[in-house]
Amino acid sequence: MAYNQEAAKQIREELRRQLPPEVFEDEVAEKKMFGGLAFMVRGKMCICASGRDEVLVMARIGKKRQNALLPIAGVSVTIMRSRPCQGYIDLDKNACENLSFWVTQALGYNLELIKE
Repeated sequence: MAYNQEAAKQIREELRRQLPPEVFEDEVAEKKMFGGLAFMVRGKMCICASGRDEVLVMARIGKKRQNALLPIAGVSVTIMRSRPCQGYIDLDKNACENLSFWVTQALGYNLELIKE
């Protein structure tokens, strides 16, 4: 299944806007995984343009952020192989209207992973 090209373009633009130029150029990679196009930041999966119907974006935000952000409309726990993936959320088109916020959340968790 093909991933959402428009979502990938928007994610790429947001990462370019939010990251320092040297990090964006040297430490962001795009990799096909999870049935979509994942954006790896500093070697860690950060956010993904989804290939699943009704889900535009999957974001890796960590368990703490997940619990706080699940009540937002258009957000759900990512399900893979019929099991919930803790720390990952799916975003539908309503939630993606504020993609900048979600990229910020994913980058925040990405930084936490790097510091561990």
